[in-house]
Amino acid sequence: MLWVQALVFCGGLIYAAVDDLKTRTVCDIVCIIIAAAGLITISPASLLGALLAMAPFYLCAGLGLMGGGDWRLAAAVGFVLGVDRVITGFSIMAIALLLASFAMRVIPALRKGASAKQPLVPYFAVAFIPAYFI
Repeated sequence: MLWVQALVFCGGLIYAAVDDLKTRTVCDIVCIIIAAAGLITISPASLLGALLAMAPFYLCAGLGLMGGGDWRLAAAVGFVLGVDRVITGFSIMAIALLLASFAMRVIPALRKGASAKQPLVPYFAVAFIPAYFI
C-alpha cells in the first residue's frame, strides 16, 4: 500500500507544480487527494505535520503575501509526511529558494522574472518529494 501512497503523493505534487506554473492556482481536488493518501499511514504525527507545514503559509496568506492554495497544499503534504519529514522538506525548500533567488540575481536572463511573483508549488515538489523518501 505504501507504493500507492508514494504514487499519489508524488503525482499530485508534480501535477500541482505544473498547474501552478501555468495558472498560478492550486486545485483543491489535488490537496484533497494528497491528504487522502495520508490516510494510509495516519498517526498523531500526521496531524502535527499538517499543522507544522500549514502554519507559516497560513500566516502569510492571512497577511496577503500569498494565495490560499499554498497553505492548503502544505497541510495536505504535512499530513502525509509527518513532523520529521516536514522539517526535512522545509530545509530542502529553503535551500532551493535561496539557490533560485541567487540565480535570478546573478544570471541576467533570469532578472526579468525576479521582480514578478514566483509560483511556490514547484518548490514544494522539489523539496517534499525527496523528503518523502528520506
